[in-house]
Amino acid sequence: MKKYLPIMALLGLLIFFSPVKAEVLSVEEKEIYALYIVPAPKTFPTELGYIITNFGPGNINFLERIDIIVDREGRVQGLKIVYTPPDGFKRHVFLAGNRSLVVQEARPGSLKKKILFRVVTSDEVNKLE
Repeated sequence: MKKYLPIMALLGLLIFFSPVKAEVLSVEEKEIYALYIVPAPKTFPTELGYIITNFGPGNINFLERIDIIVDREGRVQGLKIVYTPPDGFKRHVFLAGNRSLVVQEARPGSLKKKILFRVVTSDEVNKLE
């Protein structure tokens, strides 16, 4: 029994530290009226505001997807926003750290758009779709 203990410990360490498979854990599509990210990221004074974090009724049509990024223990690491503004260039923006999402659901007869919400592992962040 004692001679198998180091082998079992090594096998346990290899399983514990093995790379996590990139995967989508959950997917939901909702019709929303507006989405706001709080707090908005701080920018340098010389930077222009190229990152959209407030998708109100006027620009909700730019938003395509929101990914909530979790690590292998299930802790939230940040948000990934995928949107295409009027210039036509699709943007994938990762906002690290704790953020809050304010989601306003659409009322009947109001302006709305179907947005895809996903919970993904941190390894999935590198894939551009």
